[in-house]
Amino acid sequence: MLGKLIKYDLRSCLRKFWVLWLALAALGVVNGLSIRYVLESGDFRGIWMFLLGILPIILLSVLVMIIAIMALVYICERFYKGLLGDEGYLMFTLPATTAEHIASKSIVALILELISGLVAVLTVFLVMVVYDAPRTLEFLGKIPAYLREIPFPRGTGWLVAETVILSLVMAVVSNLHIYQAIAIGHLAKKHRGAWAVLAYVGINIALSILTFMLADLGVSRFDRMFSFFFDDTGFHGAVGAISAGLGVSLLYQLILGVVFFFGTKVILDRRLNLE
Repeated sequence: MLGKLIKYDLRSCLRKFWVLWLALAALGVVNGLSIRYVLESGDFRGIWMFLLGILPIILLSVLVMIIAIMALVYICERFYKGLLGDEGYLMFTLPATTAEHIASKSIVALILELISGLVAVLTVFLVMVVYDAPRTLEFLGKIPAYLREIPFPRGTGWLVAETVILSLVMAVVSNLHIYQAIAIGHLAKKHRGAWAVLAYVGINIALSILTFMLADLGVSRFDRMFSFFFDDTGFHGAVGAISAGLGVSLLYQLILGVVFFFGTKVILDRRLNLE
């Protein structure tokens, strides 16, 4: 049933965002053309400079911010309306558990964030290619050879993999944090949106205090680890220290994710009120 829930939520997501993603890529092409025209013409004065050299960049930046804001609003809206609003009457009649509903919303939110990020990277690539395709392709072709020449220490690949995994987990935990706050706000009889915001801020403050305490507790150990930077094998030793730090961060994020996931589940199971 989880697959069907993801399919339903993903279809709703793509239907709302595909036009924005396409517009962002199109603006990337426009920016590449405008930058090339302005630089080749050498005319940096007057209204044409603003229309062709500045306005496309402003529009591109604004659209990026709009997509980011709309993604955040969508993540909040789909959870609230889909499970705590009118749609909740239908969703909770389906043969799916509460855990599957939360998991579906979390997975689709992550997919939305990943696609938006990839489209942003593609847009930058389009700007570069349209502006100067030969030079851009030449630069990209040199990257593998350049990377092969760098004496990366042993374990760098695992370090990169850890960083990617940690980033994905942090994105999921961030969304679960939002769901937890919305669920807590739902416990109030009035002004649930305001209580959800207060819950989100309160959780953030509590996590900041907890993180500071844990960091202060472990700072002396990490100081000893990073002392490898100052000896002959410093960079190689530091990879292990950084990897250990990422591992601790990953464990911390996983614990938070479990707490937020089951905290939200308990509220939806025991205190759900769709009236």
